[in-house]
Amino acid sequence: MRICRILRRHFFAARTDPGPWAAGLLFCILLLAGPLGGQADAQTTDPVIQEFVVPDAISSPHSIAVGPSGNVWFAEKVGKNIVMFDPERKTFEAHPLPSDWGNVGPSRITLAPGGSVWFSVRRWANSDDGTGFLGQFDPATGSFKRYLLADMDAVREIGANQGNVSPDDLVVDRKGLVWFLSPKENKIYSFEPGGSGLQGYPIPTLHSYPKGIAIDGSDAIWFAEANANKIGKFVPASTAFSEYEIPTRFANPETLTVDGAGRVWFVELRTNRLSVFYPKGERFYEALIPTAGGLPNAIAASGSGEIWFLEYMGNKVGIFDPASAQFKEFDIPTYASLPGDMAIDDKRDRLWFSETGTEAKRLGVLSMTKARAAMAAATVDVKTTAASDSIPEEYSTSLTGYAVAALLIVSGASLFAVLFIFRRWRTGQ
Repeated sequence: MRICRILRRHFFAARTDPGPWAAGLLFCILLLAGPLGGQADAQTTDPVIQEFVVPDAISSPHSIAVGPSGNVWFAEKVGKNIVMFDPERKTFEAHPLPSDWGNVGPSRITLAPGGSVWFSVRRWANSDDGTGFLGQFDPATGSFKRYLLADMDAVREIGANQGNVSPDDLVVDRKGLVWFLSPKENKIYSFEPGGSGLQGYPIPTLHSYPKGIAIDGSDAIWFAEANANKIGKFVPASTAFSEYEIPTRFANPETLTVDGAGRVWFVELRTNRLSVFYPKGERFYEALIPTAGGLPNAIAASGSGEIWFLEYMGNKVGIFDPASAQFKEFDIPTYASLPGDMAIDDKRDRLWFSETGTEAKRLGVLSMTKARAAMAAATVDVKTTAASDSIPEEYSTSLTGYAVAALLIVSGASLFAVLFIFRRWRTGQ
């Protein structure tokens, strides 16, 4: 506004030459109007994303899950608590791990059909305590259980009071069987408390570093092989493995999910892509995420078919609609929040995510209803090409309103400068 007042005082008052007047007016209009189209994810009085600040006594949230009642569970990024957040009461409830478990904290969590919380643990930097066990928390009784994991086939000695298998990503199937990955052992494991116990299955590709785990409708286990650049499948009934090489080299697949149609979706950290594998045709398709360097690190499929993902460096929540091949991204309000994990509550149409940044320390929730409405109103041109061994399928997005606005502003400013110089030259004659 101050710029416009200066222009009015020096150019608009008692001027007969319309050139400078018109240039100044154009410059003010462009300055005040802002970029054409605005931000695609601009927050309004009715925001798509809301945030809840985690209390000082609890560190930043990390791995996250949502229960049937809508309560949100998460593991602390640096701490010893399993935390529950009640969205209705907006309260946090911390449950510290037993002190005799050692200097360890929860790492990855998942929920069983009955409501219990299962989790793996990670050792603190200054600790030598063992992490070879699974933890279970019962919300009904507030009690913890620890299950030591000893793989007798592993080539190493077992400590007197600890297991030798270190779980990482985990999931519980509909029968209550816990499945988890162990990158160190390069195996997938099943664990049945009170039953068959621990069963290990070596992954065919050595040193594959398995990450991300999901179960499809036929109870097959899917996982990513980060070092091998593959997607793996394990069928419990036959104990058979299948591995599928990703077309893009060095993709660095991270987490994955399976949609209602049985398609396996995953994110590629290094190539900044969202990818899908069709088991029936054994075909891959890939899509470049609109934000360059977004670093997609979490993914989930909603019951209505959309694919949702987080961008760790882009600080965004993204949605991809397979039906229309469209992307839409939403900025997380807190700057550099470092979104880490996500969970979908289909019943309430909410997407919850953790903001792991030390300065952020928030729990975020996105209204999927509002996000879909925003996506329907947006226009994103996407081009697809078939994937092959050498040329993966990619979606290209059109030039955004920001680029157009930037060109108009530069053009307006340049016109103003030229007319200003011309006027000074004329008055100096």
